[in-house]
Amino acid sequence: MLNEKCILCNSDNLTVTEKINTAGLISLYRKRAGVDVKRFFKEKEINYCTCNNCGLKMYLPQAIGDGMFYDDLQKYKGYYLHEKSEFMEAAKFIQASDDVLEIGSGEGLFVSFIRFKSYTGLEFSEDAISKARKTGINLLNQSIEDHCLENKNKYDVVCCFQVLEHVPNPGRFIKACLDCLKPGGRLIVAVPSADSFIRDAVNFYLNMPPHHASTWTDHTLEKVAELNQLRIMHVFHEPLHPMHRLFYNKTEIYHKLIKKFKHPYIMLDNSVRSWGLYSLSNIGAHFKNIFSSNETLPVGQSVTFVYQKQF
Repeated sequence: MLNEKCILCNSDNLTVTEKINTAGLISLYRKRAGVDVKRFFKEKEINYCTCNNCGLKMYLPQAIGDGMFYDDLQKYKGYYLHEKSEFMEAAKFIQASDDVLEIGSGEGLFVSFIRFKSYTGLEFSEDAISKARKTGINLLNQSIEDHCLENKNKYDVVCCFQVLEHVPNPGRFIKACLDCLKPGGRLIVAVPSADSFIRDAVNFYLNMPPHHASTWTDHTLEKVAELNQLRIMHVFHEPLHPMHRLFYNKTEIYHKLIKKFKHPYIMLDNSVRSWGLYSLSNIGAHFKNIFSSNETLPVGQSVTFVYQKQF
């Protein structure tokens, strides 16, 4: 029996969906990104679990990346996109009279997309804080849990982009965000969508620990509103970013091949057969990219939810 509780709703009604071999995951990070993640894993296997109460999918026991890990990933080409459709979508719900708090702000790039009365960013990277302060952006090296202790009901908007999937306790994280919000304020959350094609990607290490601690569907994000008495104001699924078209095509072709050859889908699959099928998918995806460049883009990786605090 799994002796763990859901990191969002604290339910102990969890089901193990897949067991992931940590040696294989360590090898994958080293080969694909040149990053050593061995220090994060003490067990031979980690469980990919689903909460039967809120639907959140999470990796247990947890393996959470540290600052050095993220510094290493920053060297990976395409890891961080400076222009994000979620920024433009979120900006529609922010007014010039608003006090805004952003968690996991990086260098404060979101500032250039919005008008505001005041902006505060929370960020752990001292390098990012230093760069932001040179341009007059106010960033603090502080967690949201600590920040909310002295800033209750202060902000009109609290937002976090591609952060929630990294935190060890999203239930506590969200409650701290709401403590900072004024009644009627807006919480804006963007995460990788587990309803998009990335749900079916094979060996997608960036969607596994120590990078991601959890994966989020629309159903679970709707449950966030129910658990915290929030009103859902808006949901936005971004279109596929052109940079991710090849990845999308590889995933689509791979699934057609494993269906044809009756090969089971496994998130982390280091079998010879899987690598052979993935190699064929890679070749096919490059050809498809050439001949389908004018096709309508499908739904992309990210979803944005805008909530309103009721009380």
